[in-house]
Amino acid sequence: MVRISDRLRTVAHMCNKGAVVADIGTDHGYLPIYLVQEGIAPSAIAMDLRKGPLEKAKKHICDNCLEDRIQTRLSDGLEKLSENEADIITICGMGGRLIADIVTKGMNVITRNTTLIVSPQSEVGDFRHFLVSQRLVVDDEKMLKEDGKYYFIIKCRKSDENVYSEYSETQYQYGWKLLENKDKTLYEYLIKEKETNDGISNSLKKDESNPTVKLRLQQLSQKNNIIMDALSYYD
Repeated sequence: MVRISDRLRTVAHMCNKGAVVADIGTDHGYLPIYLVQEGIAPSAIAMDLRKGPLEKAKKHICDNCLEDRIQTRLSDGLEKLSENEADIITICGMGGRLIADIVTKGMNVITRNTTLIVSPQSEVGDFRHFLVSQRLVVDDEKMLKEDGKYYFIIKCRKSDENVYSEYSETQYQYGWKLLENKDKTLYEYLIKEKETNDGISNSLKKDESNPTVKLRLQQLSQKNNIIMDALSYYD
């Protein structure tokens, strides 16, 4: 059995059982292998832009005798995926901007029957704004800490309805599902964010007469207000 990180295991268990999964940016192919070995997915498609990682994925798939159940494809994002070929599309280990670009370019294969499970490693707040702009409904979101880093994992699907107009910037920045569920890992993250924010603010206050520093302090104050608003969900 293949061994995978807690982050990828969380992604795997957010997949609906019996769904065919296309893993974009599969790297070594560990997620598709795990999904099939655990009986979560009957089959999978491992896709990557780079030949090197895809060759490694092929080797790992062969080593686990899963060539008949996991396909590999050299693909720029969703380019080599056809409509309705996969029930779930996973995209992990990339920045939010890159994931948004992949989703935008591949929107022709994302239907109302398609579930997306994504884990943006940066620009997460902006990425949630992107989901809203594309009418992608968030059904679930999880957060975990692994090797000292925090990860957001978002499960969403396409909708014809605009249901997000009521969300605040706090919810965009930290995830409405996580806040509603009073997620413990998010709480830990918020406390660390506040400590870091306060530390930077205190170190800059001695130079607050400087216009550049003054602007930075205003930005930090705005961020602190959002953090405090997020923490109020835990009262």
